[in-house]
Amino acid sequence: MGIALATGSPPASGTATSGTNVALAEGVKLQSTDKASMMGAFEPVRVNVVLKMHDTDELRQMADLVRTHAHAPLTDSDLAARYLPHGDDAARVVNFLRANGFGNIHVSKDNVIVTAEGTASGVQSAFGTRLYKVTNANGSGIANVDAVQIPASLSGVVGAVLGLRSYSERGLSAAKAATVGKNGPKLTAKVSAKGKKAPGTQAASGDTTVACRECVHAPTDFPQLYNAGGLAPALNQSVAIIGVGDQGETPALYQTWANGYGITPIPLAITYPTGYTAGDYEAQTEAVLDIDAVTAMSGGLQQIAFYSAPSTDLSDELTAVTAAVNDNHTTISLSFAASCDSDIPQDLRNSWDQELYAAIAKGLTVFAVTQDDGGYPNCSDNASSTGFPASSPYVVSVGASTLINTADSYSTYDHETLWVDSESGPAATEQRPWYQDVVANVVGSMRGTPDFVMDGDPNTGLWVVTGYVDSSGTFQQQWAVYGGTSLAAPLLAGTYARILQSGIPPYFWPQTFYDIGTAQVKKTKGDCLDCYNFLTGGSNGAYSVVPGQYNQASGWGSWNAASVANAMRYQR
Repeated sequence: MGIALATGSPPASGTATSGTNVALAEGVKLQSTDKASMMGAFEPVRVNVVLKMHDTDELRQMADLVRTHAHAPLTDSDLAARYLPHGDDAARVVNFLRANGFGNIHVSKDNVIVTAEGTASGVQSAFGTRLYKVTNANGSGIANVDAVQIPASLSGVVGAVLGLRSYSERGLSAAKAATVGKNGPKLTAKVSAKGKKAPGTQAASGDTTVACRECVHAPTDFPQLYNAGGLAPALNQSVAIIGVGDQGETPALYQTWANGYGITPIPLAITYPTGYTAGDYEAQTEAVLDIDAVTAMSGGLQQIAFYSAPSTDLSDELTAVTAAVNDNHTTISLSFAASCDSDIPQDLRNSWDQELYAAIAKGLTVFAVTQDDGGYPNCSDNASSTGFPASSPYVVSVGASTLINTADSYSTYDHETLWVDSESGPAATEQRPWYQDVVANVVGSMRGTPDFVMDGDPNTGLWVVTGYVDSSGTFQQQWAVYGGTSLAAPLLAGTYARILQSGIPPYFWPQTFYDIGTAQVKKTKGDCLDCYNFLTGGSNGAYSVVPGQYNQASGWGSWNAASVANAMRYQR
């Protein structure tokens, strides 16, 4: 039965609650429609304690200097000397957690996140809050019903204690399966991949006897469709992909897919920065979709570095992003997001933003999905919303299109429309960034999303090999078609890696991207007039495409890769 908990009036974030404790976050006010029960004392809990970087205002200014090329990207030692928490700060947090019964502790390489496993009673002892298990229309997880507190002695070190609101802070996969057509076989049926020839491009209906313009694609189509085929393969580049769960079967699924299309597999390095649960294949389809899409667009890489988080909790996913940033991957693809940016609390937002400042200051770029729930994704305020962390001005925000090829060629671009489920629109709290001043008349005072779209409609999606466990408990492989913004973001990340290979130095490039778009709209003589494929129409229910212009539905559209590479050489 749903209950409402009266916990009193929690103190404002950051205010002392007693002579020895400081509150970091308010308690969750459960609703009468929530199904909630108090966690048992010994039930397990994982927390991510986020330490404060030093002088984040200056770090943000430094990131601006780097992205405008007024300052060289910072090295790890530069960052550590001035901005990162010190090792003794992390040690104090570790000792505090151990004193309250936490174990299996991981400290991120930059000392920013301390991850630990404990119990509900340990959380109450350390942070002063009871935990409830909560289920509602948006999912299930845990919630702190009292203010989250820390000792005043740690208030100068600790910025947030995350992982205690997983019922509302999930970054879910944005991979979507193709729907079933009226004719032909079900594209998502469990058809064994063993001994089967790799499927080719065909109609979304599954009917292979007719030509199509709205097609599900073999991977070799995409570089030609987006004019990346003339760019050299990104053989000296690496792309980091953020995933979730056990990836033990992922290399075999990737190998089957690559072999089916005669593609040389890219070396795949899988890392679990804060551990994982064996047999947790919740996000395996997302993993293979991301890997396959990056492979298709990049033409080859030095390495795909796959960082797998232990759950879809956004703070767990932040630990994986942090590891990728610490390892200096110039291109990072993130296909997990919360649908409602407006429902994200400030402590979680600040924790992501400070890590993204560091990424930009190092010349790294994160491509993040807007999510797949259309214009009105059932947020608490019933308003239109984009996803998080794509709402951050410190990522390249990626939505999804429906890709139409020409009548005579599956690999020749004709046009794109907006995929109806692609999320978009203004951020809830992030102010309009500097690079969007040129589209202030469209986005208003808040950060607008997406910046770009790429193909993501599942019915114009990508053939992949996924896995499942059959009734006998045996792991099987199958061919299936997937899309979503989860296809769009790795397609763009793979394209970006190819552009870097052409000689463009790694920086956070949105100012240049927006300058290119502005010149294309104005048809400025001598500038690129075909860099972006402006969408021709479509709506997600909240925003509609404005053909030939930047708009709140599709941003600048998709990339004409070779032209973007040439324009970036000119603009910089």
